[in-house]
Amino acid sequence: MMGVRSAIVVTVLVACLSGPALAQSIDQSFYYKLSTQFRGSGMKLDVFNGGPKNNMTRLEPDQDVSGQFWRFAGNPDGTFRLTTLFRGPGTCLDIFNGGSNNNQPHLTRCANFTGQFWSIMLTGDGEFVRLTTKFRGPGMCLDIFNGGPNNNQPHLAKCDNLTGQLWMLTRTDKQAEAATRDNSNIQLGYATAPRRK
Repeated sequence: MMGVRSAIVVTVLVACLSGPALAQSIDQSFYYKLSTQFRGSGMKLDVFNGGPKNNMTRLEPDQDVSGQFWRFAGNPDGTFRLTTLFRGPGTCLDIFNGGSNNNQPHLTRCANFTGQFWSIMLTGDGEFVRLTTKFRGPGMCLDIFNGGPNNNQPHLAKCDNLTGQLWMLTRTDKQAEAATRDNSNIQLGYATAPRRK
């Protein structure tokens, strides 16, 4: 049964997309902006530039800054690496393993680490997606802290029926420089995780 679930989640089909990622596909030749249902479309995932949280991420008001432009680069296993226009294609979104920032994403040098292999699972209505890593598995979803010193920063948490775990991927008109056309359009598979009412 687990093999069937994994196969469904990573099903890859050819398709194309325009506008928000409501049509279940990622066009790797464009950058995306990421927002949550929790904070709304006016707050986009951005990157700290300097200071103690350098290269960590947070939701910030939508603006035309390179830290809010995210590229999804497909891996052969159906997962994606996420990079920004700000830090470039050699710096990937990864997950801290342990310490005070455990399970929080940060940009670091791209390498063969499962914390950099992201899965995109559609929700039941197909409007939003859940983001998980190969490192922590399909039971840990990217969520948003609500309050405290990490307010509006993402972290992996147990998947649940929470609006902070529902992400909108909105394609921009900004093209990625090194996009390859042979696999630039990938359609997403539906997650088979139980739906909560």
